[in-house]
Amino acid sequence: MNVIVQAKSLKVTRALQEFIKRQSRKLEKLKDFGVEKVEVYLEQDTKKSTADKKVSVKYKIAVPGRDVWVEIDGYDFYDAIVDATNAALRKLRKTKEKLTDYRNGHHDHKSMV
Repeated sequence: MNVIVQAKSLKVTRALQEFIKRQSRKLEKLKDFGVEKVEVYLEQDTKKSTADKKVSVKYKIAVPGRDVWVEIDGYDFYDAIVDATNAALRKLRKTKEKLTDYRNGHHDHKSMV
């Protein structure tokens, strides 16, 4: 799996980059999805007041079919990356459940009437 890290208006340290790669590897556990690539976008907002969340982490997960997007705002990158990874895992599992239900014939027949 290929992990690409991009940042807007900040320098990504080697430690942060390694942390992102370790977190992103958790997505490989969902082998049924065939995650091909994960693009991580980091953004820091220096204009907001201290009470607001200042960082944004966006995941674009390339899987066969349609890409999955997750966006999390937080107070620091490490926490936001963990939250984004967990949100991505939930979203991928939910997508898988929907596909499995549909393939097993559990979809709603009302729309066909």
